[in-house]
Formats: sequence, structure tokens, C-alpha cells
Amino acid sequence: MKLGQLNDQINALAPGAQRAYLPSVKPIMCYVGAMTVMQEKLLNAGGALDKLAALDADIAAAIARFGPPPDRSLPANFDTLARSIIGQQISRSAATSIWTRMQEQNLSAADVIASKSPDILMLAGLSRRKAEYLIGIADEITSGRLDLDALHGLPGDAVQARLVEIRGIGAWTADYFRLFALGDMDAWPVNDLALQEGMKRLKQLDERPTAKQMETFGRPWQPYRGAGALMLWHIYGILVRRATITDI
Repeated sequence: MKLGQLNDQINALAPGAQRAYLPSVKPIMCYVGAMTVMQEKLLNAGGALDKLAALDADIAAAIARFGPPPDRSLPANFDTLARSIIGQQISRSAATSIWTRMQEQNLSAADVIASKSPDILMLAGLSRRKAEYLIGIADEITSGRLDLDALHGLPGDAVQARLVEIRGIGAWTADYFRLFALGDMDAWPVNDLALQEGMKRLKQLDERPTAKQMETFGRPWQPYRGAGALMLWHIYGILVRRATITDI
């Protein structure tokens, strides 16, 4: 994902953010009403965000200042995978327009897409390569080779390995699906530039960390790196764009 697309795709952190250390942070109280899988894992007392705050004083301070991140859950279905592919390397508004055209042309269901040629999908605005990716993913699902429901019961590494076997699904898309669709609190998309920018400011670094450095920074956060990713996006959005969940 290009740095210029960050404000269209994800929330992020401002250069002037102050870092404060707190001796302790009160556990996050349980959500009132129905909770998504992500909320249950992230926000319940003693959940992933509480555990992460106990591991990292900077995260604890950020929670105290900005509160917990909003729910960003997505359904664990073909639509989520398809839209993540469509959104690669283009703006959020452009991706939304393409997906809307696909829905209007009855080209959004996996069983329909699996039976179409790339030329048909390209009429909705997709590039040939993305059209081929979507057809391939749709075929994996409709053939039964990829059982999205079964992914819920697999370890994160196994989910990652299965998804990246499929043409068009790279590490970022697999991490994205693990975190937002499966509620995997250890998914850690190290190549995401928004997270790198967020980490730079959270830790007051001189430069944006590389993917390799992000792996190092994330190691002490295991198995709560996904909670850290959500928190970094949350802070970044508040300070840079005054963003809300509707901006994602």
C-alpha cells in the first residue's frame, strides 16, 4: 500500500503526539450490549488490549488518552476478501465505486464471479490482473477448496499459510482478513505503512521503521500484536484526520 493512500484506507498518528507513562491503567470495562468477536477478544476485561497495556507503557498511555479503538469487524466471507483485493493500490473512493458497479451488474457473489471471464469483470472497472485474482479466489471458495468457516478453528499461522497459497492474496491481505474478519488478536501486517508511521510516533523514532524493524517492535507484544495494530490505527486517525469509523 502506498503512503499516499493511507488517509483513504486506514486511520493514523500525528507527528506532535505526546508520550506519557502511567503506573497502571484500569482494565477496559465490558461492552454493553451485543459484541462482535473482535470486541469480545479486544475489549473484555482481561482481554487483548488489557494484556497489551500491561506489556507496554506507551500503549497503556495511549489507551488512557484516546480510549480503546472502535469496532472494525468485517464478515468472514468472500466479500471481505474481494474488497481487499479491489482496494489494493487505489483510493478508498475508487474501490467503493468499483464494488458498487459490480453489485449493480450482479458481479459480487462468489458463484457468479467464478463463472465469468476477466473481460466481463473488467467492465466494472477492474484491471485484468485483479479480475483474474477475484475469479481464482471465487473458484477456491465455490469448489470447496477454501472453507472460510473452517478458518475460525485454525491457528493464525495456519490461516496465513492457507490464504497466501491463493494467487492474489499476499501477506497484507491475509493479515487483514485474520484481524478484521477472524478477530485474530496476533495478526501483524508489518508492511502496512500506516502501522509503521504509527509506531514511529508511538515510540518517538526519528524515522519510520521498516517491516523488519516492525517485526522486532512487535515481538514483545505477542500474542496481542493485532490489538496493537488496531490501537495504532486508532491513534493515527484521531490525531491526523479526526477520523471516525465511517472514514475507514
